Amino acid sequence: AIAAYRRADRLHPNVFARINLASLLHLAGDREQAALLAAQVRVDLAGHSADHWDEATLGEAALLLGDIEDARAHYVEARRRAGGRLGDIASMRRQLLMLVCELPEAGSLLQAVPGPRVLAFSGHMIDAPGRVQVRFPPALEGAVRAAIVRTVEAALPVIAYSQAACGSDILFCEEMLARSQEINIVMPFSREDYVATSVLQCGPGWLPRFERVLAQATSVTYATSERYLGDDTLFEHTSNLIQGMTLLRARELAVTAGMLAVSDHGQAGGTGGTLAMLDNWKMLIPEHEVIDLAHLRRKAGLPEGGTSIPGTAAVEAGTTRGGRVIKSLLFADVKGFSRLPEEYSPTFFTAFLGLVPRVLKELGVVPSEISSRGDGLYAVFDLPEDAARFAMQLSEAVGAIDWHGMGLPPDTHVRIALHAGPVFTAIDPVMGHLAHFGTHVTRAARVEPIVLPGQVLVTEPFAAVLAAWPHSCFRCDLVGNEPLAKGYGVARLYRLRHT
Repeated sequence: AIAAYRRADRLHPNVFARINLASLLHLAGDREQAALLAAQVRVDLAGHSADHWDEATLGEAALLLGDIEDARAHYVEARRRAGGRLGDIASMRRQLLMLVCELPEAGSLLQAVPGPRVLAFSGHMIDAPGRVQVRFPPALEGAVRAAIVRTVEAALPVIAYSQAACGSDILFCEEMLARSQEINIVMPFSREDYVATSVLQCGPGWLPRFERVLAQATSVTYATSERYLGDDTLFEHTSNLIQGMTLLRARELAVTAGMLAVSDHGQAGGTGGTLAMLDNWKMLIPEHEVIDLAHLRRKAGLPEGGTSIPGTAAVEAGTTRGGRVIKSLLFADVKGFSRLPEEYSPTFFTAFLGLVPRVLKELGVVPSEISSRGDGLYAVFDLPEDAARFAMQLSEAVGAIDWHGMGLPPDTHVRIALHAGPVFTAIDPVMGHLAHFGTHVTRAARVEPIVLPGQVLVTEPFAAVLAAWPHSCFRCDLVGNEPLAKGYGVARLYRLRHT
């Protein structure tokens, strides 16, 4: 990297290549040369600061020279000039975080370039007529809204991920939109079914509010675009996606993620509900805030939990129904295999596919389903961490093979794609083994053809469920939005790597 920045500065002399070179030299231990370059940058930019990048560069130069107060002043000005350019602010923060290991003072400068708060939100719905226990009575809507307003205004600017159910979710989304903040909505299944299960049951007045929120949201993502079909596991999957997408966005922006919940811990929750999501979040990261419904009820003098509400009997939360399950799906093949001379096929087939059982045995992982065809591999895993471990180890094992010695091109390598989503399961009547099928299997298959050899790319749903997995050994770095094979739309993809 040092050599590359030196070449860049020679080809096109500029302070940005020079300050990066100075920082890398400092990290590499050559502090004298780093200081000389930093001083030169200061001279070059003296009186010529034109934008936020110039100010950030001056701040970094001052930091390398030990002038912390001057560095702070430049970073404050850089943050002011950057305005809403969150990506640029994140770059400044990442640079400071990189330097912290050798320059602890860099940590204090992060306060001069604050990023947005990134929040996962979840809250109970308004009590529907017939609810057995009072939890969020309609009379409490104003108090809950006021509590949400206090939290949001204290955290501005905010980026958030949430569902859009009647009650807490819509209240939160409305207050985010009223302040022109970014709100990303994750829907567990088709809009029509979501309206029936999570909007209209609280009364017809919530439908136009739901529609306004969806129309104005920054983004709307569907965990699956298919029907609900009574699969409560789709709510759990959505909860994991919200948490994971929050964590991924916070990492991209070099900030700490948090969670805001509107909940009552004194009552049982359902599959994928607020209480389950909050418990899982606490295993991932300590930062969270709870708006306590029980406290607000007492403060308002409203009935406590357990009081009957007249009306039609409602189904209690906590039951699990449905047939789909959340799985991690892997597709892999070797690009160019079909063009290899036929005499190489037996050697390749044995070398490549022979690695699969060996890697699985070393990891102690048993896929729910696995099959091969030619140079292709399809595998289904219960846990995203197991799928990631297998994908990375298989890629490393294939990369270590001496393909040239076998008469094959030396750059022969596997390309691997991972996706996570709800799938159906049944015994294959032809093969007699457990099979997994559905639209998400097809989607996973459409990612693999666009992967470059030697890479492991994952979809945003897989990256999110992996990020929401406690103590994961892997990270996912954003690649971007890429068109999938066979005109199957566009997907937000990430590169998988070890932490």
